[in-house]
Amino acid sequence: MRGLVFALLAWPLLAAPKRVLYVTHSAGFHHDSIAVSRQSLQGFEGLEVVATEDLSLISADNLRDFDVLFFFTSGELALSERQKQDLLAFVRDGKGFGGAHSATDTLYGWPEYGDLIGGYFDGHPWALEAGVRIEDTEHPASRHLAPSFRIIEEFYQFRAWSRDRVRVLMTLDTGTVDLRAPGVNRTDGDFGLAWVKNYGRGRVFYTALGHFDDTWRDPRFLTTIRNALLWLAGDLPGDATPRPAPPVLAPGGVVNAATFREGASPGALVSIFGSRLTSGPAQAAVSLPLPATLAGTMVTVNGAPIPLLYVSSTQINAQLPFELAPGTADLAIAGGGAPERFRVQAAAPGIFAVAGDRRPGGALSIYATGLGAVAPAVATGAAAPLAPLSRTVTEPVVTIGGARAVVRFSGLAPGFVGLYQVDVVVPPGVTAEDSAISLTVP
Repeated sequence: MRGLVFALLAWPLLAAPKRVLYVTHSAGFHHDSIAVSRQSLQGFEGLEVVATEDLSLISADNLRDFDVLFFFTSGELALSERQKQDLLAFVRDGKGFGGAHSATDTLYGWPEYGDLIGGYFDGHPWALEAGVRIEDTEHPASRHLAPSFRIIEEFYQFRAWSRDRVRVLMTLDTGTVDLRAPGVNRTDGDFGLAWVKNYGRGRVFYTALGHFDDTWRDPRFLTTIRNALLWLAGDLPGDATPRPAPPVLAPGGVVNAATFREGASPGALVSIFGSRLTSGPAQAAVSLPLPATLAGTMVTVNGAPIPLLYVSSTQINAQLPFELAPGTADLAIAGGGAPERFRVQAAAPGIFAVAGDRRPGGALSIYATGLGAVAPAVATGAAAPLAPLSRTVTEPVVTIGGARAVVRFSGLAPGFVGLYQVDVVVPPGVTAEDSAISLTVP
């Protein structure tokens, strides 16, 4: 008998699954994908999902048996004042509340609900395949999707939504949609698609995705929902603190990316320095053409977004538009303060690296930025082609050890963005001790 007791005590105790009340009542538009969503949410490990359209189950007595309340609803739900207070108390006292897609198209006449979920539906200008950028690469509901993915969806925009009240997980890649499409109401280019927030001692999650059946069959989306539910239930850690502090550009913080000194020109790569330049973690672009947003950060020059290579809290690497005219230009971080004015030259060379044979007669390749206009033209943010090669309009002057080198090629390096390649022959008489390289554009 004693041996049996010891064996039972040694047996691992299985935690009871967290219980989710999944409410799919449609008082407005009914989404056909609700049926698929109900099926897809069954069988999540560690979770017991109870799906219902019965609004009477939203009560203090019934909610006591659940860890999470999750909405895929629409319209003005017929909730009594008592039910509304019970719902808020459920979350405020330490439980979880979440919603998918049209859960923001619900309860417009109850402002406290809008505050709870973080915003209200304000139209869906796009229903197509588009890109989604992952702003928070550490939260369990979004980290598996980093840095981005594409999906066919009905993409929402929101009103009464602000970054200072939520922590954004995902945003729409505005480079993959038409911002001039009918019905686009936001003018700041900031289209959050998923976020989290704290509410009292409880937690809130929302995703705008979920319109189509295929979304609820997509393993990527289902992993997001499962991890979000476990986070809402308190089983997975994840920060929900908003990151609203505006970015600050350093004075003179727009510099040549190769030299870190003043020197900007059309099509050139620049580095931008400051503080709080992104609300998310550091992130590098992983595909071409380069995106206009990374980790929630957008940079504009004279009001137009520019392509980004890398963002962090203190440094951004980006490409200036080839169409930029010499003179002065204003650079700003979306959501930031006053723009930084910087000088634009027709050419402002800066050398990144040199590769090849530095002996007299040897072939060298100089990799640089800021050599100015090219022909044929290449779109800003796009990789330079191999055929035809895009050559600089003006051939640079290269000296090695004070002697002028013969330039064999000068143009954009194929496969790269904003990177120039200058191939030269090392002039006679140059020694290793005196092989300093100078690159200028007349």
